[in-house]
Amino acid sequence: MPVLFSLVMSDFDVIVSGGGPAGATAAAFCAQHGLRVALFEHARFPRHKVCGNVINPNCWPVLERLGVAGRIRALPLHEIDGAVFTTMKNHTAIPLQAGTVAIRRSLFDAALLNHARTCGVQVFEGETVHEISTHRHVVASNGHHLAVTGIIGADGRHSVVAQKAGLIRRHRVHNGHIAFQSHFRAPTALDNRVQLHLFRGGYCGVVRVDGDRANLCIVTDARGARSDSGCEALFQHTVRQNPGFRDLGVTPEPLEPLHSSHPLQAPMNVPARNSVFLTGDALRVMEPFTGQGIFFALRTAELAAEAICSQSHPEVTYAAAVTALYRQRGRTNEWLRRVMYHERAARSLITIIQHVPRLAPWLADNVLGDERRFG
Repeated sequence: MPVLFSLVMSDFDVIVSGGGPAGATAAAFCAQHGLRVALFEHARFPRHKVCGNVINPNCWPVLERLGVAGRIRALPLHEIDGAVFTTMKNHTAIPLQAGTVAIRRSLFDAALLNHARTCGVQVFEGETVHEISTHRHVVASNGHHLAVTGIIGADGRHSVVAQKAGLIRRHRVHNGHIAFQSHFRAPTALDNRVQLHLFRGGYCGVVRVDGDRANLCIVTDARGARSDSGCEALFQHTVRQNPGFRDLGVTPEPLEPLHSSHPLQAPMNVPARNSVFLTGDALRVMEPFTGQGIFFALRTAELAAEAICSQSHPEVTYAAAVTALYRQRGRTNEWLRRVMYHERAARSLITIIQHVPRLAPWLADNVLGDERRFG
């Protein structure tokens, strides 16, 4: 241990691993509270991220409190006013409240990271955290650092911080689905609604993000995933089963290479222990077809910063807060996720909504309703 101390290059109050929405937000909030913050991100921004590219209305209050909402609204984005669900045999439309937007994650994430810099965060891009040692020592590519107050793991679903700090729950269960995502030329038939098209073994989300560009994400089981030798083959074995998608006329020529992501769902890790806090996907992976993924990243980051700055039983405070957050927000999300993988159940749900139209806004409110209604 004395040797480790002698290798310390610099010390900070808080060290954050990961520069995505969770990491940048947590770092900025901590810096705004007067803490010395360092953020380590293995990639260099702007960088691509597999995502549905939808920000739901719950994100804006957090962005406002962070002081970055104006910067985000100034980015190229597309206002979303509804959602369309289609199965192989029927479809329905659901109105969405104002504030739902589609935006490229490369632009959104870069804006948050730049905001963290303006708040005083020392950002190290292209630097990877390799080890979390005792007494809050962090071993990164550029040397050893000391976190005087705490460490925040915001390094995604395969979090090194969660592994090294012993915060991963045993027997983590996830489904075998995989997501393929890229941007495509937006067809003229694509309107201001996010579209979810179900097929046997999965579903596809399509949304216009800006101008003539659309984000398309296909979630499929192992059978569909084996057909990823080309985009045409992937389409043919998955989403083209759905006539609603076929009618859109999306040309299977991505504007950049297809990217993939897995797992799409995993239970919650230990939220915090020994001054190490997990946020975003490092804490829990939630299949983000409702746009909840970015909200959970932003809100858990804010809660982690609040707990660290409170100095009053921060680990206990944070664990209670995030457990309540996912309990309140996750029930409808989990129920809908199960429906998405069972085309017959989805078809029945759509039929019920068609016969009882008031269920559509009720369903949207349960997913996207103001956070105060869950208090």
